[in-house]
Amino acid sequence: MNNLICISTGADYKMSEDMNRKIELLKEFCADGIELCFADSQALIDFKITDENLYYLKSLKWVSIHAPWIGIRYGRNQRTDEVVKSMRYLSDLIDAKNVVFHGNFADDFSFFLNCDFTYSIENSDWRYSFHTVLEMEKLLAESDNYKFTFDFAHALTVNSSDVSVYMSRLKDRMIQVHLSYLDKQLPDHWFLHKHDSVEMRNLLSPLKDLDVPIVLECVAANESELPMIKDEIEYVREVFS
Repeated sequence: MNNLICISTGADYKMSEDMNRKIELLKEFCADGIELCFADSQALIDFKITDENLYYLKSLKWVSIHAPWIGIRYGRNQRTDEVVKSMRYLSDLIDAKNVVFHGNFADDFSFFLNCDFTYSIENSDWRYSFHTVLEMEKLLAESDNYKFTFDFAHALTVNSSDVSVYMSRLKDRMIQVHLSYLDKQLPDHWFLHKHDSVEMRNLLSPLKDLDVPIVLECVAANESELPMIKDEIEYVREVFS
């Protein structure tokens, strides 16, 4: 496979609230890249990366940022200005290739005019707006600057048949893929290899044609489950080969 395999720091968010510690815990898996996932907006504003982690991130083939969704409604307001400023600084510092936003946490998309970095919008799960193919098509049509992060797990919670529809209609707008398993009963994104089946492999099959980074969003419940990240990487490489 040609796709870069990356890991979101959401994978070990239950181990620590310290982003530097989260990065350190993921180093052992030797992924092609890391996505820094900031849930809380204040955590992003306050974040100071260590020299060691900065050197590590700059050595990777792909680094991205997941924009926060707690303590903020994106639009024309001071909090948005503060968060965008912090994202701009961090993005430049770590050479981030993409910043991912949840569209359902934006009241006014004109704030993107101040985002002088590469950004994308991801499809939501069944609970929020922008969870259908049509909604995402209409949103992305509003600007050529809007790139698309396809969240496979979110699509599963809406309709598994949407996966192939996203591939046929929005493939050219995709900059990366978030990959994990999720259903309406699970509290967190889970390991995809734990749900391996012929059906699952068929659902994943259309993604093989994509030449974009794959960001794993599986969440370990505790440190004893962290080694499962290695199994997830191996599973994805095998399925996509």
